[in-house]
Amino acid sequence: MTNISQLFSSTVELQEFNTKNINHIPSFGSIIYTVFLDRSEYIYVGIGGLSGKSVQDRNPRSRIIQHAQGRRSGDQFCIYIQDFYVIPSIINSQYTPKKGYLDMLTKEFIQKRLSYRYLVVQSDDSDKNPK
Repeated sequence: MTNISQLFSSTVELQEFNTKNINHIPSFGSIIYTVFLDRSEYIYVGIGGLSGKSVQDRNPRSRIIQHAQGRRSGDQFCIYIQDFYVIPSIINSQYTPKKGYLDMLTKEFIQKRLSYRYLVVQSDDSDKNPK
């Protein structure tokens, strides 16, 4: 069984969401990650790197990149962030619909206000172990 306590430990550094600096995440295996609002409030837990037959075929970086891009399409995390944080912040403001605008706001919110910690699982059953 995997010890997940480090996902909530303040002694483990929080990582910023971006698409440029993800080399700290291994290039194969799976991850379990926790997301924090304003570096303090826990709001989400997720898993990445589940696709692939062998541990070498699994890409744990892809999930973090997907979230950092802020696009709602096909990303349950981005839907959650947009529904619970982004849309409420613009409800009482003047809003002019524009293609991709909500996704852009979601990306900005994720990259400015959210951070994460992760735990690496690099075993043959890493696609099942995190679940």
